[in-house]
Amino acid sequence: MTRTYVITGAASGIGRATAQILRDRGDTVIGVDLQGVEVSGDLSTAAGRANAAAEATGLAGGTVDAVIACAGLSLPKVVTAAVNYFGVTEFLEAMRPALARSTAPRAAVVSSMASLQPVAPPLVEALLADDEAPALAIAAELAKDPQTGNLIYSSSKQALSRWVRREAPRADWAGAGIPSTPSAPASSRRP
Repeated sequence: MTRTYVITGAASGIGRATAQILRDRGDTVIGVDLQGVEVSGDLSTAAGRANAAAEATGLAGGTVDAVIACAGLSLPKVVTAAVNYFGVTEFLEAMRPALARSTAPRAAVVSSMASLQPVAPPLVEALLADDEAPALAIAAELAKDPQTGNLIYSSSKQALSRWVRREAPRADWAGAGIPSTPSAPASSRRP
């Protein structure tokens, strides 16, 4: 039985590798990235997220078996918070109706071990409030200094992991039969 997957960040890194494994297995993969895949979409903007989700849903014929959210950045810039948090959470919410039509839906979110590193608590809380403008304003302040700019990545990943833990058991996700889980890849390199 083949499945239909939507993978963000499918043009490079973990997303690209995951897409290739699934394609080699015979599954249908709809990649979402800035370019070079089935859906060109900018997950750093609300319009880009909505358009990408709508296009991916259309290409899937309205039913998606799994969304694997791999898109992410690690730059000490505001765009990192936009893509890593809102680019995942809003995209997943937009894909939820297509997932609900599957007989065995799944959502997987790539977080990071960096979520356990020092963070900027005001940014984490602003992200979890799901209000993009204030969150990105905090990220912009952090980005002014290289020391605090580096906290944007870990803060976005901690907020993302907490979002999954908050949302996964709710009626819209687990209650609708859509399991969701974060994963936190770590480097396999040894010192």
